[in-house]
Amino acid sequence: MELLNGILLVLAGLGIMAFGLFLFYALLPLFYGLFGIGVGYWLGALLTNAAPAEMSLIKLIVAIAIGVFFFLSAYILEPFRRILIGIGLGSLVGGFIASAIGLVGFLGVIVMFFGAVLGALITLAVYDIFIIIASSFGGAGLFMYGLYHIFQSSTLFYIGNIEHGSVIPLIIWLVASAVAIGWQFANMERWVIKPKLS
Repeated sequence: MELLNGILLVLAGLGIMAFGLFLFYALLPLFYGLFGIGVGYWLGALLTNAAPAEMSLIKLIVAIAIGVFFFLSAYILEPFRRILIGIGLGSLVGGFIASAIGLVGFLGVIVMFFGAVLGALITLAVYDIFIIIASSFGGAGLFMYGLYHIFQSSTLFYIGNIEHGSVIPLIIWLVASAVAIGWQFANMERWVIKPKLS
């Protein structure tokens, strides 16, 4: 079960890192669904105080429920997609930061909430750039948690070690994010669909 969870998180993380902007324009519901799963995973972890490698039933239910909610919101709330994507990306990065510095429970949820608000505000100002940066950092976080599920004997990929002064997980996260940002910026012109004037 842990191996399967790890593989799914790695695949979701790599997909978001490599094609965050493309997925947003080409496959909007899938894009929201993937981020919803990530947001739900961290929200479930923060609410249950479960260790990253523990895939409890509550974490799984919350991840699936929020993933479905985000997926459906792509259809129902499409006119507000800029704000929605800011909320999704901001809360995903906020949850990852909360986990990295050891904030759990209510405080962790507060960090996710402020990340969501900040993300919504930023997307209104710099839309495509924010999607690239946040999807790269958020996807890299999912990727690392997936690797931690797969290689539980190694702490190289455990982002929670940053709280205890370990710089290796931080370096891996930053390097993976930087590679993803560079890749997405290189493809931005081909992926962005310009809105039509009505």
